[in-house]
Amino acid sequence: MTRADGRAPRRIATALAIAGLAVATTGRADPVDDHVARGRRLYDQGDFLHARDELLAAYQLEPRPELLFALGQVELQLGRFAQAIDYYQRFIATSPATDQIALAQQAIGAARARLAEKPAAPPLRVPPPAPPRPPPQPRWDDADTGLAALGGAIMLAGGGLIIYGHHRAGDHSGTLSQYNDRLSSATLAEWSGAGCLAAGAIVLGGGLLRWRLHLVDAEVQPLAAPRAAGVTWVQRW
Repeated sequence: MTRADGRAPRRIATALAIAGLAVATTGRADPVDDHVARGRRLYDQGDFLHARDELLAAYQLEPRPELLFALGQVELQLGRFAQAIDYYQRFIATSPATDQIALAQQAIGAARARLAEKPAAPPLRVPPPAPPRPPPQPRWDDADTGLAALGGAIMLAGGGLIIYGHHRAGDHSGTLSQYNDRLSSATLAEWSGAGCLAAGAIVLGGGLLRWRLHLVDAEVQPLAAPRAAGVTWVQRW
């Protein structure tokens, strides 16, 4: 526990000496004097909180004016300046000696000065710079999968038509007229197959192009858990 200022020990020693004057004049001990003596020892040990408890107990047993001044000094040591001022003013109201009034008024001025002090502003904390934002990343989705599957299926169909047409064109059985019909249908099948291959390639390429152009913003966000920490990627589109 820290002391309010360097002059306070001398002031409280004076107050406790005033409070203990009754013990010397009465020539006998009583519970009030016991509390005052314990309060003085606790103050000497720097235990101002329990010293206040002893002085309060003594004042409740016998409201001696000098105990009000002593309580004001203890409150000053504890940093409770408003309470210290109240005890000093109550002490002055008991009409003590002139020098004691002057001492109490001086203590009131010191307590008011401390009460008016503004706490120092905490130092400004500059937040750490944000991590660099990564570039957008391509994202494959269900539409890209559908286009790729459709393009592949069309290309398979086109390949089947070309194989079918080539097989029919190689069949030389039957009459010349039948062969010419088979050759015409084979040619049509091969051209249809070639068209399907081209269309499938276009659809498949469209899916791949869409995937490459479907860019998604990504950012790094911290992760916090009771037993783990890290970062994660967050995508926005």
